[in-house]
Amino acid sequence: MDFQLLTLSGTKFAGEAVQVNLRTVDGEMGILPHHEVLVAKVIAGPVVVKTAKGEPQVFATYGGLLEVGHNKVRLLADEADHAEELVASEVEAALKRAQELRAKAKDKVELAAAQQLVDREAVRLGVARMRRHAPRHERPEL
Repeated sequence: MDFQLLTLSGTKFAGEAVQVNLRTVDGEMGILPHHEVLVAKVIAGPVVVKTAKGEPQVFATYGGLLEVGHNKVRLLADEADHAEELVASEVEAALKRAQELRAKAKDKVELAAAQQLVDREAVRLGVARMRRHAPRHERPEL
């Protein structure tokens, strides 16, 4: 099936996939070729794209809209980071800074903005650790 991961900064993935795993508001979902037509809201979490050619491609995403139809899958997301781009130590430092901002928040607006940063960095760290800890042939699905 044709899969596209599109963000505000451009295309993160475009090509053939044999399976795509992600999280929606209704739970974890695996999409295989010839999946029925579907539109779903995607929540923050990893997106795992399995290709016939080899190693799964893993992305940290922060929500978006999923469209499935006629053997084509498109995920529209504001942001997506490929696991290869993430350095766990840098993401851990960013998470710590976000948690400090949350602790120092003076009102609900600051608290909500800081919580968004904490959630984003937590997803990025989870994806970075998936890549670091799993052997190449045994990477986790989600």
